[in-house]
Amino acid sequence: MKTRIFLIILTIVVVPVLFFYSCTTVKKVVAFDYTYKVPRTTFIYHPALFKTGEQLIYSGAIVANLDSILNANGLSSGVVGNTTFTKCSVTIQSPDSVTFSWLQSMRGEISATSDFSAVQQVGQVTNTDPTSKTVVFTMNNTNIRPYLGSKYFYFRLYATLNHTIPGGWVQMYLDGQMTMRLQPLN
Repeated sequence: MKTRIFLIILTIVVVPVLFFYSCTTVKKVVAFDYTYKVPRTTFIYHPALFKTGEQLIYSGAIVANLDSILNANGLSSGVVGNTTFTKCSVTIQSPDSVTFSWLQSMRGEISATSDFSAVQQVGQVTNTDPTSKTVVFTMNNTNIRPYLGSKYFYFRLYATLNHTIPGGWVQMYLDGQMTMRLQPLN
């Protein structure tokens, strides 16, 4: 009789623990990494006057609708987990004669809000080729998930200049890629 009661109590305690542990394990197993190509963002930089130190050369919103990303991957309900920027580059589109000879260094920051109250630097580049029309960032590989909004995030670029920009303006575009950990809820 005591053995039967002991087995019943053991079953009541052990079975739910095993069930919840296995569900968590299954969710971790079915989670997967998704590569999101950041939409190309074109901008024009008009420097007012040559200044020393860092200058803001771009600030704006970039689309990353997390619900759409989950739905596109067959997850009607899910969680976007750790997210990192894996690639980022800036390319001069015009004028044709302008290169990055004026650039000493550049860095990129991300924020969930337009006032950039909380930011995370995602990468930086030191220009080693003044004849180049593209600079490729070295990424920090830090989790930027807390800085992603539900539909978009804000990104800004800072640059330190060597000298004034020939022609007074430059049209550039930003390309990027993120890796997101997607996990179903049920």
